[in-house]
Amino acid sequence: MRYKSEDLIREIKDRRVEAGVSQRSLSARAGLTQGHISQIETGALEPGLSSFIDIARALDLELMLVPKKLLPAVQGILRQKPAEDFSLETAQAALREINRGERLIFKQKSLYGSSVDLDRIAEYLRFLRHAPLRKADLQIVSKAMETLRRHQASPQSKVIVANIAAELQHLRNRVAHGPSETPRSAYALDNKDDDA
Repeated sequence: MRYKSEDLIREIKDRRVEAGVSQRSLSARAGLTQGHISQIETGALEPGLSSFIDIARALDLELMLVPKKLLPAVQGILRQKPAEDFSLETAQAALREINRGERLIFKQKSLYGSSVDLDRIAEYLRFLRHAPLRKADLQIVSKAMETLRRHQASPQSKVIVANIAAELQHLRNRVAHGPSETPRSAYALDNKDDDA
């Protein structure tokens, strides 16, 4: 029998096996019987939501609802492998810099009023707060925030603020979608295209 949750169950089982956790050990962590977990993994039983959540959390996983339009960005982040220059120190420094940036944006809006570019910068910082940033990414954020600190968001520096927003947008896109592959043309005239 095929259940709607079959792919999720397979993912949970794969994670359990990768972590070297036995069904018996998982049952103790999740508060379920080993037989119950076995039936779920073999497809003999579809788990209830609470059982599935218990199993996932016992494997240090968390279920989350993601808006459909953000799914490609989330999948891109999950596909990324941590780089050698990614560390806890880098992550903490990035959070500090993003916090400073968010405070600066708030101050700028208080002084000069809201603008499209300041709103964009705030949106990109909110995204980057939850993204795995490398040292090079942190330098981009730091440089952008330092430039914004120096030039403020006054009407005279409108172009500079727009450039900062564009730079952070580029960083956000690169982090969300991962490293780009070989550029492909948007259109191709192949005989293999059945949709043409």
